[in-house]
Amino acid sequence: MGLFKGTLYSSSLKMNTGINIIFPERSNDVDPLFMDEPKVLYLLHGLSGNEDEWTRFSKIEYYAKKYNFIIIMPRVDRSFYCNTKYKADYFDYIADELPQIISGWFRINTDRDNTFIAGESMGGYGAVKIGLSRPEKYAGIGALSGVLDYDSFAKMIRNNEWPDMSSAELDVLYDEDTPMKLAEKAVRLERKPKLIQLCGTEDFLYENNQTFRKHLQKIGYEHTYREGPGEHAWPYWDKAVQYAFMFFRDLDLENTTIY
Repeated sequence: MGLFKGTLYSSSLKMNTGINIIFPERSNDVDPLFMDEPKVLYLLHGLSGNEDEWTRFSKIEYYAKKYNFIIIMPRVDRSFYCNTKYKADYFDYIADELPQIISGWFRINTDRDNTFIAGESMGGYGAVKIGLSRPEKYAGIGALSGVLDYDSFAKMIRNNEWPDMSSAELDVLYDEDTPMKLAEKAVRLERKPKLIQLCGTEDFLYENNQTFRKHLQKIGYEHTYREGPGEHAWPYWDKAVQYAFMFFRDLDLENTTIY
């Protein structure tokens, strides 16, 4: 397995930032399910994480080889994948600048049908926000315990009901295009990204996810939803991300083996 850790300068952020990339090269330690050209997955981190969290807390390297995916894991700090009023434009970086950098550095097939985006918690918000804002770039989106009803989440923060984030952080973000608003726009598209939503039944964002799920049903955006026992934590996400890989690979979610 090739794991590359590096630093790059982003014009959108106006600073250097970290990135990790996994390449699923062949070896005898994992039996891959697919031997075709690797797919590409932008895998996004949560509020308190960075580009290292997926490699630290999950078996993502194993899954990358098992399902034959190149995994791109960027760093966005606590930005909620938004452009900011202090001129660090994280949305522009992930949505537009980073794909150009990656395609310039590596010989990677960046065609829409080969490219996917997913993330957990804040990263789930980012995946849906970016995927639905750039539907011409992504074949599929995966949201794991995502902040998908942004308005209710922001209200919770402003009411001081969650100590991990302050209202001052929200004040510097440009967040007009929330997941639910973007879904209303994307549902009219002939080619919209397929979407899988996963959430643990003990997750503090469970009701937040139910609101988004019902909204998609109401507007007619067909998507796949799965839930199961689990909190807002890595033991659940390590399992849930496998369903995202299966979904992207069009495998049977009920009968394919979980690793």
